[in-house]
Amino acid sequence: MTKLFAALAVALIAVTAPAFAKTDCDDGFKNHMGKMSIYVNKMSGYELADAVRKSLDAYNSCKAGDSFSPHGVWDQILADMEAKSHN
Repeated sequence: MTKLFAALAVALIAVTAPAFAKTDCDDGFKNHMGKMSIYVNKMSGYELADAVRKSLDAYNSCKAGDSFSPHGVWDQILADMEAKSHN
C-alpha cells in the first residue's frame, strides 16, 4: 500500500511540475516589447517589422504550450537590435 502511495505521489509531481514551471507568456511578451521600444527609431521599417514578427512567433509558440522558453528568442532579438542600432 505504501508503494502505491509513493508511486502516485511521484506521478502527481511529474504531471504537475511542468504546470508550475510554465512561462508567463503575456508578461514576458509585454516586458520584451518594452525593451524593444528604445531601438524603434534606430531601425528601418523592414528591420522593425522582422523583429516584431519573430517576437510574435515566439509569443504564439509560448501560448500554444510548446516546450521551450521564448526568452532566449527574445533575448537574441534584443541583442540583434542593439547591434544594428550602433551601425
